[in-house]
Amino acid sequence: MSSDYRNTKYCPDLSEIKSKKNALVKKIKQDHPRAVDMHNFVSGNNAVYKEQFMNAYNNKCAYCGVSINVIPIQMFEIDHFIYQKSFKTKKEAGYIENLVLSCYTCNRGKSSLPIPTSAFNDLHPDEEGIAKTFVRDKDFYIQISADKENDPTVQDFYNELKLWSELHRIDYMLMSMIGMQKVLTGNDKALAKLGQAITTLQSKRNRTFI
Repeated sequence: MSSDYRNTKYCPDLSEIKSKKNALVKKIKQDHPRAVDMHNFVSGNNAVYKEQFMNAYNNKCAYCGVSINVIPIQMFEIDHFIYQKSFKTKKEAGYIENLVLSCYTCNRGKSSLPIPTSAFNDLHPDEEGIAKTFVRDKDFYIQISADKENDPTVQDFYNELKLWSELHRIDYMLMSMIGMQKVLTGNDKALAKLGQAITTLQSKRNRTFI
């Protein structure tokens, strides 16, 4: 199991997120010299920059880890890590460091949750600390790490996003099975059974509500 709870053994590591996002800002400003609010450019499902923004996160929700292999691109949104209405203007909220790739479920759960700056290293998905704040247990549920289990800010974040939910467990299992399917060769019978299992689990996911 990966040391980052968002990744299965088949997922590439999340790395250089900040530099990839900064490179995207440079590209946007080259194309649009007066650009200020990056959210305007990366948030639309048809935006030319959304794909590049998603690639910075390996096409995965930065909070729970669900990937584009499990849910469609339309279910991914660009979240303001610090709630947009905490700023005087929308433009102020749209700086690239404040924008995070989120699935619909996590974004709606997080909503207007206040996050103090003291918790950024533990909770901001672009920082390495989040992979130490949360872990996967042996049954594939997301848990708060032992070091942070008594931290009220972490607890609020965990509960508001419902990171404990069965849905996130199913997503992790689906990503693992889809990853295995991509590397498994030479055994048509095993591949067929795995495909059936993926279909069954995907159907269960579609019936699961948080």
